[in-house]
Order: sequence, then C-alpha cells, then structure tokens
Amino acid sequence: MLLRQRNQKSLINNSFYLYLSHFSDYLLGLFFLPFIATTLGALEFGKIGVVQTFGILITLLMEFGSTLIATREVSRQKGDKKKLKIFVTNIISFKILLIPLVLLISILLIQFVPFFLKNHIYFMIVVLGSISQGISPVWYFQGLEKMKIIAITKTIFRLISFLSILVFIKSPNDGWIVLTAFSTSSLLICICLYFLVISEIGSLRLFKEGNIKEIFSKSIFSFLITIIPVINLNASIIIMSIFVNPLQLGYYFVASRVYGAFNTLFGPISQAFLPIISALEVKNKIESKVLIKKYLILMTLIGLSFFVINFFFARFLVINLFGQQYSQSIELLKLFSFVFPLTAISNSIGRQWLIVLNKENNYFQIQLASTLVAFIVFIIFLESFGVRSFIFSLIFYEFVSIMMILIFLLKSNGHLKEK
Repeated sequence: MLLRQRNQKSLINNSFYLYLSHFSDYLLGLFFLPFIATTLGALEFGKIGVVQTFGILITLLMEFGSTLIATREVSRQKGDKKKLKIFVTNIISFKILLIPLVLLISILLIQFVPFFLKNHIYFMIVVLGSISQGISPVWYFQGLEKMKIIAITKTIFRLISFLSILVFIKSPNDGWIVLTAFSTSSLLICICLYFLVISEIGSLRLFKEGNIKEIFSKSIFSFLITIIPVINLNASIIIMSIFVNPLQLGYYFVASRVYGAFNTLFGPISQAFLPIISALEVKNKIESKVLIKKYLILMTLIGLSFFVINFFFARFLVINLFGQQYSQSIELLKLFSFVFPLTAISNSIGRQWLIVLNKENNYFQIQLASTLVAFIVFIIFLESFGVRSFIFSLIFYEFVSIMMILIFLLKSNGHLKEK
C-alpha cells in the first residue's frame, strides 16, 4: 500500500512538471499560433510546417531512442553513481557521433528535394535547432524523476522565444524569425541542462569510458520505434507537398497543430510513468501489472475526452484560434479527433508495457508492419481525398498496432520474460 501511494504521488508530481514543460513546448505555441498564422498567411505558415515536420525527424534521430531506453536505464542505475556516470558519458558520446550523419542527410535532402532546396535557409535553421533539442539530456532528469528542472528550464527559454516572435515578426516574409527563435531557445535549453548534469556527476570523459557500441545495441530498437512513424509522416508530407495544393497544406497544418497540441498532452503522463513502472517491474512484477492496468484505463479516458473536445468543438477551436480564413481546417480536425482514443490505448500497451518488459524488438516489428499498412492506405487514398488521406492512414496505423500488440500479449499469455 505504501509503495502504491509513493508511486501515485511521484506520478502526480512528475506529471505536473512535465505538463508545465509541455505547456512551454506546445500549448504556449498554440496560444501564439493565431498571431503567427494570421501575420504570415497560409502559404508561409505551410512552409514553416513542412520544415518543422522534418525537424522532428532530425530530433528523433539525435535522440536515438533515449527518451525510452535511456530514461529506463537511468531510473534503474540511479542508485549506483559510478555506473550512472559511465552510462551518461557513453550515451552523450554516441549522440555526438550522430551529428555528422545528420548534417550529411540534411545536405542530401536539400540537393534532391525541390521544396527543401527552394527553402534551404528555413531548412538549415530548423536542422540546427533540432540537433540541439535531440542531444539535450532531458532523459537524464526524467530517469531521476527531476521533472521540475526540465519544466523550469523549458518554460523560461520558450517564453523568451515566443515573446521575441511577438515583437519581431511583422510581415509574411518573417517566417525565418519564427524558426530562428525556436532553434535558439532549443540551443539555450540544451546548454543549460548540460551545465546542470555536469554539476551533478562531474566532468564527462567523452569517448573514454565504457562501450559506445553497447549504447547502440541497447538503443537501436527503441530508436526505430520512435523514428519509423516520423519517417512515414515526413515521406507523406513530402509527397503531399508535390501533389497537393499549397493552400490545402496550410489548412492541414492548422488542423494538425491543434491535434498535435492535444496529442502531446499524453506525453507528460507517459514520460512520468515510464521511470516509475520500469523501476517497479524489477522490484515487484505483480504490482507493476496492477499499475499498468490502471494506467491503461486513465489514458483511455483521457483519449476519449480529447475526441469529444476536438470533434464537437472543432469549429469553435479553429475559428476562434485562427479565424474564418481557416474554416476548411474544421473537417480535418474532426477527422484527427478519431485518433486520440486509439493513441491512448497503443501508448499504454505498446510504448509503455512492451518497453518495460524489454520487448522493444517485438514492438518495432509491430510498428513496422502497421506503418507499411498505413502508408499503403495513404497512397491509395491520396488522389481522391488529398490531405485527408494522411489522417485516414494514421487511424489505420493505430488500429492495426493495437490489434497486433494484443495478439502478441495473448499469445505470450501475459508471462513475458525479460531478456
């Protein structure tokens, strides 16, 4: 009973600070979004949306699964400071080695993707900001359950960036200012968090301790789990940028920003829950199963509430946030609303439970199959439904993922052994 109460208190406290962190990352952005969208216009707003979507891919490449695996490992090694320092040093060294690869991929995309070539300045601003965000040691503080540090740091620098946007953008030609403000804040957050890490564990002897190859082998499936859906998203966006009217892309990105703002609200609970369930599963497997069932119920209820808000109040959200000129985004937001309950369920039984059980390999295989199904659906529907085809594919992706995870768990009889 005492263990359950401690876990519940920890989950509530950590979720609060992570919600504050997400407020600075997303909801604060949604608050300023009407001003940005109105000042820049649909065409420029669509450009920003496309390059920022690719920025997500770069961030996830730099993270290389650390939001899942590194958080889990830090939560389990926090009692041994020597082992923890070696692990932190190795994962940071590994991330530094990824930077040249990221820059090479970015240069190749500029050369071969017409949209990125035409908007190469926007593209590179986003790449630099995404590298800073991806290499940032957020996972370290999540594993130690020191969410307050993340929340305060992000809130301060994100607020400064949004206030800068409010002051400096004046015309549709100022999209670069928006991107520069976001990227600069990501860089400052990264520097600040690394300063705090070093103050806690001492100077880092990069490339000199432990085995970096072990980090790769531990993280590869976690990385693939996070990157595959984003690759699918970026591939779909690139295809839509070629075959879909730019104005329709602008309407799509308005709806996707509202959807994204709500969707990220799953994140704080998920991130706060992972270190708790990871540590508990090692100490008490029965308690961990009880806790994951409660988590599933909670997340499903949240997903259903998001569906109700976005489906029945889509017109209110779009018109009041962005104005009548974005009225075509209303139906798109209603379609997005069907994704929320599915995401809640797949997050609980897949991204949480299978990861805790060290079954990221199986989860990756499930995600890969689901993504292939979703991409086929997108291609088939694209000509007839335009930007709506991607939303349909997202619904198919989540539904197929849930079915495959349930089949895997039923076949395993719930008695999964750790590797």
